[in-house]
Amino acid sequence: MRLQATPLDDLKVLSALLHDSIVPIADILYTPSQKQVIMVLQRFRLELTKNVETIGKPIGYQGCLCGLVIDKVESMQTHQIDMNDRSQFLNFLTFYDGAQHLDLQFSDSKVIRLRINSLKLTATDMGKNWPTTQRLKHEETT
Repeated sequence: MRLQATPLDDLKVLSALLHDSIVPIADILYTPSQKQVIMVLQRFRLELTKNVETIGKPIGYQGCLCGLVIDKVESMQTHQIDMNDRSQFLNFLTFYDGAQHLDLQFSDSKVIRLRINSLKLTATDMGKNWPTTQRLKHEETT
């Protein structure tokens, strides 16, 4: 997969494809001089399970590495994330696009807020897929 998101509709598609990705803090890099945020996600290939039927058999899910580049970033702030704790992992949920900012929402109310000039994200799958029988399950909140 290689997808570039510029309009808001593209962002919704990219958000759905990256949902439940695992993001190691060690794999997040913000370079102010290049106005970029680069991260490597461990992506669960949800698009492969869309039409899968289960008839009492375990589903063979697929995972892959995905590089995400966010351009035109003026600044980065975090909420409830210690960027110095390089052993920490984040579970990506969705993007929120606001006036002059883009929020990356993770589980446990963790957020990375990027102040941006315009929306430009590029996601590219890297390397080979790997099989997994594990799929993240979220607790229902009311």
